[in-house]
Amino acid sequence: MKDIIRAMLEIATLRRGPEDLPASSFFLGLMTTLYLATGVISIALYSANSAELLAQLALDFGLLLTFFGLLLSLFRRAARLRQTLAAVMGASALLACFALPLSLMLRNSGPGDSAALIPALGIYLIVLWSISINGHILQRALEIPYVGGVLLSAGYFILNYVAFAQLFPAEI
Repeated sequence: MKDIIRAMLEIATLRRGPEDLPASSFFLGLMTTLYLATGVISIALYSANSAELLAQLALDFGLLLTFFGLLLSLFRRAARLRQTLAAVMGASALLACFALPLSLMLRNSGPGDSAALIPALGIYLIVLWSISINGHILQRALEIPYVGGVLLSAGYFILNYVAFAQLFPAEI
């Protein structure tokens, strides 16, 4: 487990890429399990019921699989799908572990609470770092310049954000 955490930390710090991960179904399954587990915990902080939680998790997972699968197919790099998905899901699960305490702090703060500024800023920085990490993963998987990977990653973030805003509007 220590080697897996180290590999995800190195991907998150842009020192390794998806090509450095095993292309096995077992490893992809492990990263999928970690991704879904951290997703359940993260969504449970904001979701009112289990049906909505499962719908949000399914949307997120479906968008991830579709977006990265289509990109790799379009760039004729489908053979790298397992490693790319494992890198994206593993790095996302790692970042979710950093975001969870901030989300709890934010959730426990009241409207207009100035103490909410620090966890909110931390979450925004994690989101930006996530876009950078996914951009790095796409750069390596698609063999494109880093800026192209970041632009594609930002496109994925926007797609995800719009889909969630449309299907699960925030209650005010």
